[in-house]
Amino acid sequence: MKTRTGITSIGVKLPICLALFCAILSIANGMIGYRVFKSLFERQYKDVTEQVANTALSYIDGDKIRYYEKERTEDDEWRESDSRLELLTETAQLAFIYVTVPDDSYESRVYIFDTVNSAVENGKKYELGKVNSLKHYPEERICEMKLVMSEGKSTIHFVYTKAGGHVTTSVPVKDRFGNSVAIMSVVKPMSEIREFKQSYRNAVLLSSAAITALFVCIFVVILIFRVVRPIKLITHETAHFAEHGGKLGGKLVKVKGSDELAVLARSVEKMSVEMNQYIEDLTHTTAEKERLSAELDVATQIQANMLPRIFPPYEDHPEIELFASMTPAKEVGGDFYDFFIVDRDHFAVVVGDVSGKGVPAALFMVIAKTLIKNVIMQGKSPAEVFTSVNNQLCEGNDAGLFVTCWAGILTLSTGELVFANAGHTSPVIKHGGNAEFLVSKPNLMLAGMEGILYKEHKIKLEKGDRMFVYTDGITEAMNAKNELYGEERLLSVLNHTSALSSKEILSQVQKDIDEFVALAPQFDDITMLEFSLKK
Repeated sequence: MKTRTGITSIGVKLPICLALFCAILSIANGMIGYRVFKSLFERQYKDVTEQVANTALSYIDGDKIRYYEKERTEDDEWRESDSRLELLTETAQLAFIYVTVPDDSYESRVYIFDTVNSAVENGKKYELGKVNSLKHYPEERICEMKLVMSEGKSTIHFVYTKAGGHVTTSVPVKDRFGNSVAIMSVVKPMSEIREFKQSYRNAVLLSSAAITALFVCIFVVILIFRVVRPIKLITHETAHFAEHGGKLGGKLVKVKGSDELAVLARSVEKMSVEMNQYIEDLTHTTAEKERLSAELDVATQIQANMLPRIFPPYEDHPEIELFASMTPAKEVGGDFYDFFIVDRDHFAVVVGDVSGKGVPAALFMVIAKTLIKNVIMQGKSPAEVFTSVNNQLCEGNDAGLFVTCWAGILTLSTGELVFANAGHTSPVIKHGGNAEFLVSKPNLMLAGMEGILYKEHKIKLEKGDRMFVYTDGITEAMNAKNELYGEERLLSVLNHTSALSSKEILSQVQKDIDEFVALAPQFDDITMLEFSLKK
């Protein structure tokens, strides 16, 4: 990672953006100031021309306007008014003063008085009675004439040109009855406009530009030393931090003060220290996890080796068909199954489920499985086995773990099955092609309380009968909608597996569970064992 230079550098971008912003702000302020000053300027001209117009009105007899319009003949009074209007035009530095009477359709007008300042180049004075067409006049000017004549209001009109422009103020000429009989227009040149623009440009725009430039220079210097330079140092150090494994180059000590950038610099230094410590801890933790993972792999293999995995199990007992599986929810589980020949005429089956998961449950499972097998091999019945094992498991059970278990001993010669249930799920028995739960009143789970006397039950298995023993990881399997797999679904699957072998039955049940659960994670160990007496 390299520090950016040239036009993309923040040290260049910020001053340029600041200068542009100040320039735009200066221009905007200048334009706003010009508009305000122009408004005041026009108001002053309006007041002056209206005063002149009122003075000029005092020189004219409004009652004789209609006479002059009709007769178009000069008399002494007209000449006196005309002379006084000419004198006012010269002394007030006006361009024109003219009095006209528009016709009813405002298509033409008749000049009554007309004066022209001697300073006006090519100025032409219209004599009394001169008719002038209004057809080429803009609609705006016609509307102003109508406003003066019909409503008796004065109007003002500004015209701006390169030379400056002029202002025309029009007022009504009224007779003694207050009727508007003519329009007096006073035209004053605005030669000052050009001088005003030039002086405004010099006085305002140039001074604003100079002040803006000075402000930008001062601010850029402050910006570079107080903002840009610390940002560059922080940027350089963070790049060094990324490239050198969380280590800094030691330049952040140059960032002084207590502002946000200084706080950021101190935070980066603190982050570097914490990151290095985190990397060290993470390295140690990763190594420890890898060691534990390797040990768990060994534990998984050991647990798998503890469970019988040879199917079919006994070549000298072809009448026994059996298959079993255990799928842990974690690396190691708490479920277990076992089957073994007790003597020449007795066959034992055990399925259990330790509370909890993981390593503690797996260790407790090893103890429970070993004790149960040892006691069964002593020739005791399932009830006696559970009574003895329960008392042994209660000793030193500080972790508070317990085991649900189902154990049965089958007499091969008669088909009699003696079993006991220590809080375990009821197995499924399939007789004559119909699957149903082998319901019996279960006793308390193992390791729950000392001194429990367990009861045993007996049934007779006919040739071809099947037993499906499992843990609650099957019926309590849950999908993404938090729905349980349930006992009814299990019975439905088992009722459609009459022609299948034990291995195929377990495969079919597992497939149905997987389809039901879909992508939902497995929360509990799944263990199942299926056995039967062949015909």
